[in-house]
Amino acid sequence: MKRRFVFFVLGLLLFAPSLGSANPSGVGEGTFDAQCGGACHGDADMNKSSPATVTVTAPEVAYEGLLTSVSVTVTDIETTTNGLLGVFLLSDLSGAGDTPADEGWTILSNSEGGTENYVELTVPAGVTQRTVSWTMSAPSTGSYALYAAVHHGTQDGSNAPFFGSTVAPAVVDVRPVPENLPRVAADFTPNTQAVLGSATEMTLETQFVEAVAVEWRVAGGEATELSVNEVSDGVWAFTLPSSVQPVVIEWRAQLSGEGPAQTTPWFQVRSDAPSWTVDEPTAYLQSVAMLLAAMAAFVALQHRSPQPEVKTTPFDEDDDGGEA
Repeated sequence: MKRRFVFFVLGLLLFAPSLGSANPSGVGEGTFDAQCGGACHGDADMNKSSPATVTVTAPEVAYEGLLTSVSVTVTDIETTTNGLLGVFLLSDLSGAGDTPADEGWTILSNSEGGTENYVELTVPAGVTQRTVSWTMSAPSTGSYALYAAVHHGTQDGSNAPFFGSTVAPAVVDVRPVPENLPRVAADFTPNTQAVLGSATEMTLETQFVEAVAVEWRVAGGEATELSVNEVSDGVWAFTLPSSVQPVVIEWRAQLSGEGPAQTTPWFQVRSDAPSWTVDEPTAYLQSVAMLLAAMAAFVALQHRSPQPEVKTTPFDEDDDGGEA
C-alpha cells in the first residue's frame, strides 16, 4: 500500500508542471473553441489579459451558400521570444460550441494554407501587426456575428497564458442568392496544396458565368493576371506558377454574366515539398526479412554458447549401490 502511494505521488509531481503552465511549443492548427485560449495552453484560471487589439473585418452582406472572405487583424503584438501567436475565428465567445462551423459556416481555406478556424503564427521580432484571412461558405439566411481571439505567452519566463478577444464582432447579413447572379458552383472545393517546383493546374466550376478573369499573387504582394480557358460549360481552367520554396499563393476570379459581376474571395494555395510516401508491400517484406535475420542470429548465438562442464562425484562411478 505504501509503495502504491509513493508511485502516485511521483506521477503527480511529474505531471504538475504541465498542469499550471502554458505550452510554449503551441498545439498546432486545428478546430478549437475559445476555451482553448486558456485550457489547452495552460490553466484557464491563470489567464492574463493580452495587450493586443483584435479586429474582425467581414462584408456586411453575403449570399447563402456562396463564398465570402473574413479577416482578423492583430495589432500591438507582444509574445514570447519564439514569436508564437495563436489566432481564433469564432462565432461567439462562450467558450464551447463557438466555432464558425457551429453556426453553419464552412471554412474552405485560410491564409496560412489550412482549413481550420485556429492557426498559429510565428511573428518575427519587431513585428507588431499580423492579418489572417479565411474563405468561407455562408450559412442559411439570417444575421450572424463573427468574433476573434488570440492567445500567446510572454517573455518574462512565467509561462502564463495571455488571452485577448474582439471588443465588437463583425455582423454579416446572409441573404438569398439573386437570380442569375454570376457565382462559383455550390459544390466547388478549391485545391489548397501545391508541390514545390511544379506548376499547379486549377479548375473553377461556376454558374451563370459567361467570362472569367483570374489573377494571382504571393500573399500580400502585387497581383498578376493569368490566362483562363473554358474547358466545358461553366468549367474554367488556369495554371498557377511553380515556386522554389514553401510559400502561400493566393488567387481570385472576376465573374461576369447577365447578373451583376462578382469577384470571389482570395483563395490560398500552399506550396510544400512532396510528401514522403511508403511502398507498403516492400516495407512489410523488409520487416519480415529483418525479423527472420534477428531470429537466425539468436539461434546461432545459442549454438555457439559453451556447454556447462558436468562434475562427477565418487558415487557416480559406483552406481550399483554397493559399499565403497
